[in-house]
Amino acid sequence: MGDTQRQRLEAREEAILAAATSLFGESGVDGARMAEIARRADVAEGTVYLYYKNKHELLEAVVDRFWRELTKGAKAAITADAPLSQQLTELANYHLSSLIDDFKIVEITSRARQRHGEPGRQLPQIREYVRVFDLIMQRGITSGELEAATPVWQMRDVFYGTLEHSARTLVLRNKPFDTRVVDNLLSLFDGYRLKHKPSKQEVGSKDAALELLRRLENEITRW
Repeated sequence: MGDTQRQRLEAREEAILAAATSLFGESGVDGARMAEIARRADVAEGTVYLYYKNKHELLEAVVDRFWRELTKGAKAAITADAPLSQQLTELANYHLSSLIDDFKIVEITSRARQRHGEPGRQLPQIREYVRVFDLIMQRGITSGELEAATPVWQMRDVFYGTLEHSARTLVLRNKPFDTRVVDNLLSLFDGYRLKHKPSKQEVGSKDAALELLRRLENEITRW
C-alpha cells in the first residue's frame, strides 16, 4: 500500500471518528445513527462498516481517540522543568477545562464503561493519561519538593476524582471554569511539600491533609 493511499484511509477513518464523536455528543450513543455518521464524514454508510462492524466498536474507537488526544494535550500543557506547583496547576487547569468542554463525551464514555464493562482497548490509553500525574509527582519527589513517602496513588485518585465531579457540578449549574476549584484542590498538596525536617506543626498539617483526602475519597464514592 502506497503512502498516499494509506493517508487517504487514515484521513477517512479520522473523519468517521470526528463525526461519531460529534453525533454521540449531540444525540447520545442510542440516538446516533450510523447513516448520519457516514453523512457527516462524507462517506458511504457501508464504508463506516468497513472500519467498524457495529456502533459499539465505533464507540470504543471514539473513547480510545478521546483519551489519546487528552493525553497528548496534557503533555503539551505541562512545563516539565517548572516547579511542582506550576506543573500540577497546569495539569489541573487543562483537565478541568477539557472535562467542561467535552462534558457530553465524558458522560457517554463513563456510561459506556458502566454498561459494557471496561473495554480492553481503553485501558492502555487511560493508564497513559493518569501516568502524566504520576510523572509530575515523581519529579517532585526526585527534586525534593515532596516527601518520598507521599501517597501518590491516593493523591491521584483525589486529584482526578475532585476535578471530574467539580466539572460535572459546574456544567450542571451552567457555570464557567472556576480557578477556585484548582486552588482548593492543590492546597491539599501543601502538607507533603517538605524540603527539611518537619516541625510538629508541619506533621499536624500533613496528618490533617491526609484525613481530608480520606474524607474526600469517601464523599466522592458516595456521589
